Amino acid sequence: MGQKKSLKASLTRISRSKIKTDKPVYQMLRGIESKIEYHPFLEDWGNSYQSILRAALNDRQKGLSETEIEKSYQKKYNIQWAWADSLATNATAVFDQLTTAKINQIEQIETELKTGLIKSQEQIEKLEISLSNPNRKNTRNLTKKLLGLKSKLQRLQRKKQQLEQLKQSKRLHICWGSKKLFNAQYHLEENGYSSHDEWFYDWRKKRGGNFYSVGKGSVDGNNPVTKIHHSSEDIFTVTITVPRCYQDTYGQNLTLKFEVTQARKHDLLYALEANKPVTVQIFRREHKDDQWYIHLSTYIQAVPYISSLKNGCLGIDLNANSIDLVYIKRDGNLHQIQGQKTVFSWEIPTGTTGQVEAALRDIVAEIVRIAESFQCPVACEDLDFSKKKASLRHQSKKYSRMLSGFVYDKFRSFLVARAEKYGIEVIFKNPFATSVIGLIKYMPKYGLNSASAAAMVIARRALGYSERIPSSYLSLICPELPEDGSGHSWSQWGKICKLLNLQKIPRHSLFEPAKVLEVLQIAVSRTKEAQYKPEYGEESQIYFFISSSLKQ
Repeated sequence: MGQKKSLKASLTRISRSKIKTDKPVYQMLRGIESKIEYHPFLEDWGNSYQSILRAALNDRQKGLSETEIEKSYQKKYNIQWAWADSLATNATAVFDQLTTAKINQIEQIETELKTGLIKSQEQIEKLEISLSNPNRKNTRNLTKKLLGLKSKLQRLQRKKQQLEQLKQSKRLHICWGSKKLFNAQYHLEENGYSSHDEWFYDWRKKRGGNFYSVGKGSVDGNNPVTKIHHSSEDIFTVTITVPRCYQDTYGQNLTLKFEVTQARKHDLLYALEANKPVTVQIFRREHKDDQWYIHLSTYIQAVPYISSLKNGCLGIDLNANSIDLVYIKRDGNLHQIQGQKTVFSWEIPTGTTGQVEAALRDIVAEIVRIAESFQCPVACEDLDFSKKKASLRHQSKKYSRMLSGFVYDKFRSFLVARAEKYGIEVIFKNPFATSVIGLIKYMPKYGLNSASAAAMVIARRALGYSERIPSSYLSLICPELPEDGSGHSWSQWGKICKLLNLQKIPRHSLFEPAKVLEVLQIAVSRTKEAQYKPEYGEESQIYFFISSSLKQ
């Protein structure tokens, strides 16, 4: 596996054109979709294509390269080179996705095991403290707590076995047609089937009805086997080169019409005239009365950025309750003009998946509109939620719902897509200690709430400003540093975050600088006086009691 892409690289649709010019030319990936008229060939080739694709994936897992599949499949399945090339490319893409998914699943289980063991150890220590002072309050629901801890350790043991099996397994598994439908064959009546043949018909239909061809800009129609041409007004045609195995039935070529209107029409015309490759996917949508659609992927000219850090920056903070936005001037201060709003907030949308996505798109559209008015970039936190999602079981319900509700991932992808369309740059910055810095430095100064204060820190970080700790904390946190406060501010903020976490101070208390200083003084003194505590692996009566129960 190569080096992992940055968050922006994984979200952006802009890339540098491979065409050599005096100045670099940037292009944007564009997707265009439309209904296409039906023809029996689509059904037959869609089913055959998917069957060959499954065979190609099996061959990739056996060690055959993309080139070997491309060469051997032309004769084996009696198809042209371009179709074999598309199949090999498609199979390799699926193979790479499955490989990445396996790596991510291993990392997720390892993170969940680590988090689960930490939480279990914390529970064990609390129970030991309770048993050391066995009064009525401490022994309340003790049996229930022990059983809960035992259940958690049993689950972690099952996860460990799953991890070992996953690491030992060499084959990558995928269910073509969905697991839900596959399992329906064992419960026919419960799933509305009167016979196995009825289920098998749906199973074959689910696994077919889809084919794909890779575009090429240097050929007529911008694709070797599914050529795209403009017919008249909003009407375009796709001329499909029929695979040799079907030419006796359908002839050598087949032309079908589809309609593209408004902005997408101009994008497609530009791609055709500029000789941009047009990758084509034709597929059936079961939830839309089995109608057939064509999806075109091509490139258009990227919109140049109209935003500049010289005009300041918008900072965004996403949390469990809201999406908060703050505009910061170039000098790093909050923009405060009478009658002009510079602090914004939206509630995290709830509802069905479609409702949440629609609401997020509306919020993103408003954020981009605000960025256009200030002609400034938008700064976001560069957070990897894959590891956090692995520890959902051990987080609060609100935080778990926030992460599992895919709000973060969808919001960022919608934001980047919308911003690039209107020439607004999105900057992702390290989120380290943004909440604590905002609470301590900017919440009392500007009268902001905690989320808006964190958004201000993110915007300042994008503008290139660093955050020094207040001078009143310096001698307490870093007594070895000179009085001017020189030194690495991040390490100093890291110490403050650690001390505040140990004291479990409420967030609203951080509004008062004197209260923060008092808590830090207590935390520092307690740290110095702290006695040695047993680490992981050391003897614990409760731990061994539960461990022995698990072995039985």
